[in-house]
Amino acid sequence: MKDTNVKIDMLKGIHEQYPQPQDSVMELINWQVDQYTGGWTNRIGYEKYDSNASTFNPFVTNRVDSLFYVQRHQGAQDSILFEQAGVLYQLNDFDGTLKKNALSTGRTQPKSTEVCTQYAQFGRFILYANGYDRPSKTHLWPCTSYATNYLIEYPLGFDNLPSSPVFWGMETDPTLTGASGDVASIWFGADENKGLGIAVATKENKYKYKVSFVNTAGAEGPLSTESSTIEWETPASNIRLAGVIEIPVGNNDVVARRVYRTKNFSDDGGNDGNIYYFVSEIPNNKDDFFIDDVTDSALGSSAPLTTDSIAFPSMKCRYLGVYKDCLFIDGGIDNDLTLYYSYPAQPDRYAALSFLTLAHRQGGGLTGLFSYFNNLLIFREYSIDIVRGDYPNFTATNLTQYIGTRATDTITGVVGLGVLFLSYDGIYSININLDYNDNPTVKNVTPHLRDTFERINKDAISKASAVYSKKRREYIVHFPVDGSPINNLGLVYHTDKGTWSIRESIPAGHLVVNAGGDVLFGTADTVPNTNVEHGIMVLSRKRTAGSSIVEDTMTDNPPLVSTIRSAWLDFGDPGAKKKIHSVYLFIATGGDQSISLDYYMDFDYNNTYSTVALRQQRPDFFDQNVYDKVQLDVDAYWEEPLVTTIRYDVHSQACSYFQWKIQTQEDVHIIGYAIDFTSSGMRVIKGKKV
Repeated sequence: MKDTNVKIDMLKGIHEQYPQPQDSVMELINWQVDQYTGGWTNRIGYEKYDSNASTFNPFVTNRVDSLFYVQRHQGAQDSILFEQAGVLYQLNDFDGTLKKNALSTGRTQPKSTEVCTQYAQFGRFILYANGYDRPSKTHLWPCTSYATNYLIEYPLGFDNLPSSPVFWGMETDPTLTGASGDVASIWFGADENKGLGIAVATKENKYKYKVSFVNTAGAEGPLSTESSTIEWETPASNIRLAGVIEIPVGNNDVVARRVYRTKNFSDDGGNDGNIYYFVSEIPNNKDDFFIDDVTDSALGSSAPLTTDSIAFPSMKCRYLGVYKDCLFIDGGIDNDLTLYYSYPAQPDRYAALSFLTLAHRQGGGLTGLFSYFNNLLIFREYSIDIVRGDYPNFTATNLTQYIGTRATDTITGVVGLGVLFLSYDGIYSININLDYNDNPTVKNVTPHLRDTFERINKDAISKASAVYSKKRREYIVHFPVDGSPINNLGLVYHTDKGTWSIRESIPAGHLVVNAGGDVLFGTADTVPNTNVEHGIMVLSRKRTAGSSIVEDTMTDNPPLVSTIRSAWLDFGDPGAKKKIHSVYLFIATGGDQSISLDYYMDFDYNNTYSTVALRQQRPDFFDQNVYDKVQLDVDAYWEEPLVTTIRYDVHSQACSYFQWKIQTQEDVHIIGYAIDFTSSGMRVIKGKKV
């Protein structure tokens, strides 16, 4: 009998289907790729956002319902918005102390079956909607005060039409000029450039007015209904008059009002009483009276049509998308097959006919919007549509049927894969650029992870969240499994290896990534007291699963448990019986921790065999100076990890299949492995007789 060796130089990721490639693994929990060796290291953990604080303030113990990171100027200006207990906060540390400012209170908290608040950055504004509360916007810069709450919430769009302007009656008695009760006028004599009306005695004059609001984003809202007609007879030749108009005041988003007026449409004036012209803009939202002395010949351009601008069309919208400089919104839960779009560069202004209807295509209601290349992807529960074109001639066509998502917050662009998103049966990718390719592809990139996706809680899939980190080179998605209403399992795509791994025991609710590529997440559940971790956390290389307050002291929790389990190995011939002698792990030295190896035979998980624990040091050399033994102030230095081989002796029985496993909280860095075995020529027995 001759010993045979199987060698795997580089371990890949999870593969749950049989037969399994020898270089894959069956379990890979809480590992990340080392960018220098390409191996798997478990130097992963998470810590609280304010790592130096002695408490979890300023966060409350409720779950973080939504989280949004926004930045400008390559991260020189950045900010975090988060929701807890129905309050939307902005997080800042302008003066070195982490604190929160309340932006919006009394907000509806999402159910376990509902997507969280959706955000979008549009120019200097951050827009947000949740399907229940009034869609709103804010701008975080410039900051006018660090000591007080400088944040202001503005409504997104215009609530309704302004109330009609009221024209005070025109006083034509020269002895009563000025104001008296609700009648007023100002007389102009020889000045032909001032005043209303025909400057000929006994001529009839008729006018009507409308008004519109202009908001902080520079958008002009819909016109008001017209005022009542003001009419008078010119009292004497060479006389024109100016009237007083009451104009409405808008909400806190309004910064100006625009006044429109007809030309004289009396029989003597001869103009069309349905055409309005620009009179003046009042550059504030305070003055409630306006004196109109503009002659008909000095009026500006025609007023917008009533169809050019309407009240915000979807007060209960849930999804936001920016495409071709227009804001796209859905029609809300009761109108989830309609898509509205704004004027370019004006997210608050909508024309009456600026919408698309998806009702003639099967696939369920709208569940998300995502801009990709020269397209806007329209996600629905069981299909994906695509919007193309330019304002106002947008068109929507179907991209694929039977594939869709309710996990809106998992839709993410990933280098090399296109757009990834979580569906009921796996992670799908969209690789599409219709400007250069007429055959877009939508495919499942996790067909070998069926066991994992059979565990998914489809009712709570809306809680799933994902990000792509350029720093970590990972697409990270967390979602609920095994009936949980909150995220309790993570799945990671490692772009350096093109493979997947699992993350467990990381309480990630909603994830975001900052300008530097750091992954932040809000805790997924409410905790019982202030001593238990809550608020915003950060993934890091610190080997601790967060922290807790123990006897008034912030204390690190133990590291995450990391598991790596090889594929079931048949060594090329499942019918032959093999006797395993040794398993060699190719590792990078990392410390003086001792780690044992477990092994199994022939799919028998009930009988676990363990080897002697071995230290992660080179066996034929002096021990390296490692992190846990060196004091840096006594002329000693940490030594770089070196690749070495550790041999675990295995005393197995004859078996057809073999599997090894390492499960530890110690620091481990595994690159590959090799196995020595002997095949005696014995074959498996034939099947049992009945």
